[in-house]
Amino acid sequence: MDENREQSFAQFLTTVQEDLGGGPDNAAADSPKTVTPRVRVQEPESEARQQLRKRLQAQRAEVLRSSEESAARATENAIRASEAGARLDSSYPTMSARSQMVLPTEEPATDPGLVGDKLTLADVIASSYRSYPQILQARQELPIASGGLLAAYGAYDTKFQAHSLSEPTGYYENYRSGLGLARQTWWGGYLSAGYRIGRGFYQPWYKERQTDDAGEFKVAFAQPLLQGRAIDPQRVAIFQASIQQQAAAPLVQQTILNVSGEAVQLYWNWIAAGGVVAAQRNLLEIAERRAKGIELGVKAQKFKPIDAVQNQSQVAERRGLLFKAEQKYQTTALKLGLFLRDASGSPTVPVDAWLPDGFPKIINPQIDLNAELAAALSRRPEPALLQLEYRHVQWDRQLARNDMLPRFNFVTEASQDMGEPATKSDDKGEFELVIGFQSEVPIQRRKARGKFQQTAAKMIGINEKLRLVRDKIAQEIAAANVSLMLAEEIVQQNANALEAALETQEEFEKGFINGKTDLIDLIIYEAKSNELLIKLIESQRDWFTSLGRLQLAMGLDPLDQAMLIDTMPPTDLPGPKDLPAVKFGVGAAAE
Repeated sequence: MDENREQSFAQFLTTVQEDLGGGPDNAAADSPKTVTPRVRVQEPESEARQQLRKRLQAQRAEVLRSSEESAARATENAIRASEAGARLDSSYPTMSARSQMVLPTEEPATDPGLVGDKLTLADVIASSYRSYPQILQARQELPIASGGLLAAYGAYDTKFQAHSLSEPTGYYENYRSGLGLARQTWWGGYLSAGYRIGRGFYQPWYKERQTDDAGEFKVAFAQPLLQGRAIDPQRVAIFQASIQQQAAAPLVQQTILNVSGEAVQLYWNWIAAGGVVAAQRNLLEIAERRAKGIELGVKAQKFKPIDAVQNQSQVAERRGLLFKAEQKYQTTALKLGLFLRDASGSPTVPVDAWLPDGFPKIINPQIDLNAELAAALSRRPEPALLQLEYRHVQWDRQLARNDMLPRFNFVTEASQDMGEPATKSDDKGEFELVIGFQSEVPIQRRKARGKFQQTAAKMIGINEKLRLVRDKIAQEIAAANVSLMLAEEIVQQNANALEAALETQEEFEKGFINGKTDLIDLIIYEAKSNELLIKLIESQRDWFTSLGRLQLAMGLDPLDQAMLIDTMPPTDLPGPKDLPAVKFGVGAAAE
């Protein structure tokens, strides 16, 4: 399975390279310089970091393999249930079969999984697939449903029956024993066969308990002809249990989509928080480096003493902003650790060294909403679950309709005594056959009519709920698509504003060095440039968050989408390193 998946992915990359007319080498040469946020690094032991990276990659491979094995087991269970008469519907596809790629074909920057010591989105998703408790809990729905189906078939188990009764005291002293087999048939009938023997003296009104010396063999059969023939509670229980078994796959998918949505959002929040920390640290370093130049400038009477006070105030204020950014960053890392787990299933908090250098390059996908809506309705688990719920209620309705029929059963019984006669009249030696009909019907039939009315109303309610779910899916896709397109425009506008602000900041810095601009003006524009940089970082986060919502709204496999995102080239937008450094130092202050 893994080899086939790797070959398919390699073919996908080859096709993309041929369409673009280049290879990975050309893409690496033409890609813009990566912007690396300067975040405080708390280096863990290199060996421990490599071991965790290997575990994450092994988890990713095992997740892909286990998903295929689960699909095969589900198919095998469906075939078994179908052969037993459970009428399983095997048309619902597995998640891997329904997965498609939503991103445009862009030249990959790296092969999936070959990203050094940086934590990728696929690492987080694969780890949650493997070890997140909520997903592991959802995967137990299939064994639970399979156990329910097996229990429902228990109604048709062959039953061994035996009895031994004695009346050792009194005038009528007797002993009777028996054993036999019985089972219910698929079409509502009941078949039994057995042997019994009765010895001693019996009350005249209990003469049927007596047998000849060698005992009696008996066979009995009952078959409903109206109520209970086409459908009965036992068959309904089997059909509904098989529906629950089919619902296990979309339930697992629904849990995976919900968990992955949280993991994706936290991952991009983590990267954005790291970028904000780098931006705030860079802004603090500018003020700290400038403090030395201003101190020399004051001694040389080039700067005013108030400039040193103002700059020192900025150092304290910016240090506070840095602490606040680090607080948010550490909190986000702790939350992300819930989805990143080691081999034992314990949460692993990502360290600073795993923080990627920045966001991938933003490439807005072109989506046909009508086509994607039709595909999403077949991929999303919510419509499938409601359709299965509708079928579940349908069986209750069929049973209620059948219960409105009168109970009219055909019954027959045959018996033969063996051995010496038990009485002088030898009244038990002949072959005995009983055949006839039994009937019963409630005159008002209120129970069946009430059940029928309930199920009819439930089916109408499920249809309305299904229509609402389809409308919500359409709204989610449209809203996510609009959010994605506008987020790209916001990113571009923030990038343009940051570029202009950096140029203005550089001019104000030159003016401050030459004594033509006050320090307060320079501080204002430094803060403005840093604010725009943070807005740019957060707008990129919003774009990738919107992309994740769009992928989830379309019902795509989060792991496949994460692996594709990990192959995208790095962004060419400015980052914390692009903030201008202080242009003056000891020499400039002394001039």
